Amino acid sequence: MKNHSLNQLLDERKLWRGQQLRTTVAASDRLSTGFSPLDTALHTGGWPRSGSTELLSEQGIGELWLLIPALREHLSDRPMAWLNPPYLPYTPALAEQGLAIDRQLLVRPKTLADQLWAAEELLRSGAYAAVLSWFSEADLNDRQLRRLHIAALEGECWHIHFRPTALAQQISPAPLRLCLSAAKQALHIKILKQQGGHAGQQVQLARPAALYVQQSAATQWPVYNRASAAVATKPRRKISLLANTGLFATTGQQDSAAQFSKTGNNEPSH
Repeated sequence: MKNHSLNQLLDERKLWRGQQLRTTVAASDRLSTGFSPLDTALHTGGWPRSGSTELLSEQGIGELWLLIPALREHLSDRPMAWLNPPYLPYTPALAEQGLAIDRQLLVRPKTLADQLWAAEELLRSGAYAAVLSWFSEADLNDRQLRRLHIAALEGECWHIHFRPTALAQQISPAPLRLCLSAAKQALHIKILKQQGGHAGQQVQLARPAALYVQQSAATQWPVYNRASAAVATKPRRKISLLANTGLFATTGQQDSAAQFSKTGNNEPSH
Protein backbone atom coordinates (compact mmCIF):
# COMPACT_ATOMS: atom_id res chain seq x y z
CA MET A 1 0.00 0.00 0.00
CA LYS A 2 1.43 3.36 -1.03
CA ASN A 3 1.96 5.84 1.80
CA HIS A 4 1.07 9.49 1.33
CA SER A 5 2.26 12.30 3.55
CA LEU A 6 -0.34 14.67 4.95
CA ASN A 7 1.12 17.58 2.99
CA GLN A 8 0.99 15.58 -0.24
CA LEU A 9 -2.69 14.77 0.30
CA LEU A 10 -3.41 18.44 0.98
CA ASP A 11 -1.48 19.50 -2.12
CA GLU A 12 -3.45 17.04 -4.24
CA ARG A 13 -6.71 18.46 -2.83
CA LYS A 14 -7.66 15.05 -1.43
CA LEU A 15 -7.99 16.57 2.05
CA TRP A 16 -8.95 19.98 3.35
CA ARG A 17 -8.49 21.40 6.84
CA GLY A 18 -11.88 21.44 8.52
CA GLN A 19 -10.69 23.70 11.35
CA GLN A 20 -8.75 26.10 9.14
CA LEU A 21 -11.15 28.96 9.74
CA ARG A 22 -10.46 32.29 8.10
CA THR A 23 -11.50 35.32 10.09
CA THR A 24 -12.07 37.35 6.94
CA VAL A 25 -12.64 36.45 3.31
CA ALA A 26 -11.71 38.85 0.55
CA ALA A 27 -14.63 40.11 -1.49
CA SER A 28 -12.88 38.81 -4.60
CA ASP A 29 -13.10 35.26 -3.20
CA ARG A 30 -16.86 35.20 -2.85
CA LEU A 31 -20.11 36.05 -4.56
CA SER A 32 -22.90 37.55 -2.50
CA THR A 33 -25.97 35.33 -2.71
CA GLY A 34 -28.23 38.39 -2.75
CA PHE A 35 -29.94 37.14 0.43
CA SER A 36 -28.54 38.52 3.70
CA PRO A 37 -29.64 35.57 5.92
CA LEU A 38 -27.90 33.10 3.60
CA ASP A 39 -24.75 35.23 3.34
CA THR A 40 -24.62 35.29 7.14
CA ALA A 41 -25.02 31.51 7.43
CA LEU A 42 -22.23 30.84 4.92
CA HIS A 43 -18.78 31.05 6.47
CA THR A 44 -17.29 32.89 3.48
CA GLY A 45 -20.18 35.35 3.33
CA GLY A 46 -21.48 34.12 -0.01
CA TRP A 47 -21.07 31.65 -2.86
CA PRO A 48 -17.58 30.50 -3.88
CA ARG A 49 -16.29 31.92 -7.15
CA SER A 50 -14.84 28.59 -8.29
CA GLY A 51 -15.12 24.88 -7.58
CA SER A 52 -18.22 22.73 -7.16
CA THR A 53 -21.31 23.75 -5.23
CA GLU A 54 -23.94 21.05 -4.83
CA LEU A 55 -27.63 21.93 -4.56
CA LEU A 56 -29.67 18.90 -3.54
CA SER A 57 -33.39 19.31 -4.14
CA GLU A 58 -36.45 18.37 -6.11
CA GLN A 59 -36.89 20.19 -9.39
CA GLY A 60 -38.93 23.37 -9.68
CA ILE A 61 -39.02 24.57 -6.07
CA GLY A 62 -36.99 27.75 -6.64
CA GLU A 63 -33.47 26.39 -7.03
CA LEU A 64 -32.78 28.62 -10.05
CA TRP A 65 -34.44 31.63 -8.42
CA LEU A 66 -31.94 31.26 -5.56
CA LEU A 67 -29.01 31.68 -7.98
CA ILE A 68 -30.31 34.57 -10.09
CA PRO A 69 -28.89 37.48 -7.98
CA ALA A 70 -25.34 36.11 -8.11
CA LEU A 71 -25.54 35.09 -11.76
CA ARG A 72 -26.97 38.46 -12.76
CA GLU A 73 -24.85 40.85 -10.68
CA HIS A 74 -21.48 39.17 -10.42
CA LEU A 75 -20.99 36.89 -13.42
CA SER A 76 -21.35 39.34 -16.28
CA ASP A 77 -17.70 39.21 -17.41
CA ARG A 78 -17.92 35.73 -18.95
CA PRO A 79 -20.79 33.63 -20.34
CA MET A 80 -22.41 30.71 -18.54
CA ALA A 81 -23.23 27.19 -19.71
CA TRP A 82 -26.19 24.86 -19.10
CA LEU A 83 -25.30 21.18 -19.22
CA ASN A 84 -28.26 18.81 -19.65
CA PRO A 85 -30.96 20.87 -17.88
CA PRO A 86 -34.16 18.86 -17.29
CA TYR A 87 -36.20 21.31 -19.42
CA LEU A 88 -35.34 23.79 -22.14
CA PRO A 89 -34.49 27.17 -20.55
CA TYR A 90 -36.96 29.88 -21.55
CA THR A 91 -34.96 32.73 -23.04
CA PRO A 92 -37.46 35.62 -22.51
CA ALA A 93 -37.57 34.85 -18.78
CA LEU A 94 -33.77 34.71 -18.60
CA ALA A 95 -33.50 38.05 -20.39
CA GLU A 96 -36.05 39.58 -18.02
CA GLN A 97 -33.87 38.44 -15.10
CA GLY A 98 -30.86 40.23 -16.59
CA LEU A 99 -29.11 37.18 -18.06
CA ALA A 100 -28.14 38.12 -21.62
CA ILE A 101 -29.29 35.50 -24.11
CA ASP A 102 -26.16 35.77 -26.26
CA ARG A 103 -24.05 34.80 -23.24
CA GLN A 104 -25.78 31.47 -22.62
CA LEU A 105 -24.60 28.10 -23.95
CA LEU A 106 -26.83 25.02 -23.92
CA VAL A 107 -25.07 21.64 -24.18
CA ARG A 108 -26.92 18.31 -24.33
CA PRO A 109 -24.56 15.32 -24.58
CA LYS A 110 -26.43 12.02 -24.80
CA THR A 111 -24.29 9.59 -22.78
CA LEU A 112 -22.88 9.88 -19.27
CA ALA A 113 -19.33 9.59 -20.61
CA ASP A 114 -19.94 12.51 -22.97
CA GLN A 115 -21.63 14.50 -20.20
CA LEU A 116 -18.58 14.09 -17.95
CA TRP A 117 -16.21 14.95 -20.81
CA ALA A 118 -18.18 18.08 -21.74
CA ALA A 119 -18.44 19.18 -18.10
CA GLU A 120 -14.68 18.93 -17.55
CA GLU A 121 -13.91 20.79 -20.79
CA LEU A 122 -16.36 23.60 -19.97
CA LEU A 123 -15.17 23.95 -16.39
CA ARG A 124 -11.45 23.84 -17.17
CA SER A 125 -11.58 26.08 -20.25
CA GLY A 126 -11.59 29.36 -18.32
CA ALA A 127 -14.16 30.69 -20.80
CA TYR A 128 -17.19 30.36 -18.52
CA ALA A 129 -18.01 32.11 -15.28
CA ALA A 130 -20.50 29.42 -14.28
CA VAL A 131 -21.58 25.98 -15.45
CA LEU A 132 -24.94 24.59 -14.28
CA SER A 133 -25.07 20.81 -14.60
CA TRP A 134 -27.61 18.03 -14.28
CA PHE A 135 -26.37 14.48 -14.98
CA SER A 136 -28.43 11.60 -16.34
CA GLU A 137 -26.92 9.42 -13.61
CA ALA A 138 -26.97 11.51 -10.46
CA ASP A 139 -25.11 8.98 -8.29
CA LEU A 140 -21.60 9.80 -9.54
CA ASN A 141 -18.64 8.24 -7.76
CA ASP A 142 -16.01 10.11 -5.77
CA ARG A 143 -13.46 10.13 -8.60
CA GLN A 144 -15.94 11.63 -11.07
CA LEU A 145 -17.09 14.30 -8.61
CA ARG A 146 -13.50 15.17 -7.68
CA ARG A 147 -12.47 15.59 -11.32
CA LEU A 148 -15.33 18.06 -11.84
CA HIS A 149 -14.40 20.05 -8.75
CA ILE A 150 -10.70 20.25 -9.66
CA ALA A 151 -11.54 21.21 -13.26
CA ALA A 152 -13.70 24.06 -11.93
CA LEU A 153 -10.88 25.28 -9.68
CA GLU A 154 -8.39 25.20 -12.54
CA GLY A 155 -10.75 27.11 -14.84
CA GLU A 156 -11.78 29.56 -12.09
CA CYS A 157 -15.37 28.57 -12.81
CA TRP A 158 -18.33 28.23 -10.46
CA HIS A 159 -19.76 24.74 -10.96
CA ILE A 160 -23.35 24.51 -9.75
CA HIS A 161 -24.21 20.83 -9.60
CA PHE A 162 -27.90 19.97 -9.16
CA ARG A 163 -28.44 16.58 -7.50
CA PRO A 164 -31.37 14.67 -5.92
CA THR A 165 -32.09 15.08 -2.22
CA ALA A 166 -31.67 11.31 -1.78
CA LEU A 167 -27.90 11.77 -2.19
CA ALA A 168 -27.57 14.13 0.77
CA GLN A 169 -25.80 11.46 2.84
CA GLN A 170 -23.34 10.60 0.09
CA ILE A 171 -19.75 11.67 0.70
CA SER A 172 -18.76 14.36 -1.80
CA PRO A 173 -15.60 16.42 -2.44
CA ALA A 174 -17.68 19.54 -3.11
CA PRO A 175 -16.70 22.14 -0.46
CA LEU A 176 -20.24 23.53 -0.27
CA ARG A 177 -23.40 21.40 -0.21
CA LEU A 178 -26.90 22.76 0.41
CA CYS A 179 -30.15 20.84 0.73
CA LEU A 180 -33.19 22.76 -0.54
CA SER A 181 -36.83 21.99 0.19
CA ALA A 182 -40.13 23.78 -0.35
CA ALA A 183 -41.75 25.19 2.77
CA LYS A 184 -45.05 27.08 2.76
CA GLN A 185 -44.37 30.20 0.66
CA ALA A 186 -40.66 29.80 1.42
CA LEU A 187 -37.52 28.00 0.36
CA HIS A 188 -35.92 26.06 3.21
CA ILE A 189 -32.13 25.77 3.01
CA LYS A 190 -29.98 23.49 5.15
CA ILE A 191 -26.20 23.72 4.95
CA LEU A 192 -24.91 20.16 4.81
CA LYS A 193 -21.25 21.05 4.39
CA GLN A 194 -19.09 24.14 4.02
CA GLN A 195 -15.32 24.21 3.91
CA GLY A 196 -13.70 26.14 6.74
CA GLY A 197 -16.92 26.49 8.72
CA HIS A 198 -19.52 24.54 10.64
CA ALA A 199 -22.55 22.96 8.98
CA GLY A 200 -26.12 22.47 10.11
CA GLN A 201 -27.36 26.05 9.74
CA GLN A 202 -30.90 26.40 8.40
CA VAL A 203 -32.33 29.39 6.56
CA GLN A 204 -35.78 30.15 5.16
CA LEU A 205 -36.21 32.59 2.29
CA ALA A 206 -39.61 33.87 1.18
CA ARG A 207 -40.22 32.74 -2.40
CA PRO A 208 -41.92 34.86 -5.09
CA ALA A 209 -45.64 34.21 -5.28
CA ALA A 210 -45.32 32.70 -8.76
CA LEU A 211 -43.21 29.81 -7.48
CA TYR A 212 -45.71 28.49 -4.98
CA VAL A 213 -48.73 29.36 -7.14
CA GLN A 214 -47.28 27.14 -9.89
CA GLN A 215 -47.03 24.28 -7.42
CA SER A 216 -50.71 24.45 -6.53
CA ALA A 217 -53.50 22.94 -8.61
CA ALA A 218 -54.03 24.76 -11.90
CA THR A 219 -57.65 25.45 -10.91
CA GLN A 220 -56.31 27.68 -8.12
CA TRP A 221 -54.06 29.83 -10.33
CA PRO A 222 -54.99 33.49 -10.73
CA VAL A 223 -56.67 34.01 -14.11
CA TYR A 224 -57.34 37.20 -16.02
CA ASN A 225 -61.08 37.79 -16.29
CA ARG A 226 -62.38 40.40 -18.78
CA ALA A 227 -65.66 40.89 -16.93
CA SER A 228 -63.98 41.55 -13.59
CA ALA A 229 -61.34 43.77 -15.22
CA ALA A 230 -63.99 46.46 -15.80
CA VAL A 231 -64.62 46.84 -12.08
CA ALA A 232 -61.38 45.63 -10.50
CA THR A 233 -58.67 48.19 -9.93
CA LYS A 234 -55.87 45.62 -10.18
CA PRO A 235 -57.01 42.55 -12.12
CA ARG A 236 -55.05 39.39 -11.48
CA ARG A 237 -53.24 38.23 -14.59
CA LYS A 238 -51.58 34.86 -14.80
CA ILE A 239 -49.11 36.00 -17.44
CA SER A 240 -47.68 38.87 -15.40
CA LEU A 241 -47.46 36.76 -12.27
CA LEU A 242 -45.52 33.91 -13.82
CA ALA A 243 -43.29 35.74 -16.26
CA ASN A 244 -40.66 36.76 -13.73
CA THR A 245 -39.73 33.29 -12.52
CA GLY A 246 -40.65 30.84 -15.29
CA LEU A 247 -37.09 30.07 -16.35
CA PHE A 248 -37.89 26.81 -18.09
CA ALA A 249 -39.97 26.70 -21.28
CA THR A 250 -43.21 24.81 -21.61
CA THR A 251 -44.05 22.88 -24.76
CA GLY A 252 -45.60 25.91 -26.41
CA GLN A 253 -42.58 28.10 -25.77
CA GLN A 254 -39.95 26.15 -27.67
CA ASP A 255 -39.61 28.69 -30.50
CA SER A 256 -38.43 31.45 -28.16
CA ALA A 257 -36.03 29.13 -26.43
CA ALA A 258 -34.49 28.03 -29.72
CA GLN A 259 -32.23 31.09 -29.66
CA PHE A 260 -29.86 29.17 -27.39
CA SER A 261 -26.61 27.86 -28.82
CA LYS A 262 -26.87 24.09 -28.74
CA THR A 263 -23.89 21.79 -29.18
CA GLY A 264 -23.39 18.08 -29.29
CA ASN A 265 -20.22 16.16 -28.65
CA ASN A 266 -18.98 13.54 -31.04
CA GLU A 267 -15.48 13.44 -29.67
CA PRO A 268 -14.21 10.46 -27.71
CA SER A 269 -14.95 10.53 -24.01
CA HIS A 270 -12.16 11.00 -21.52
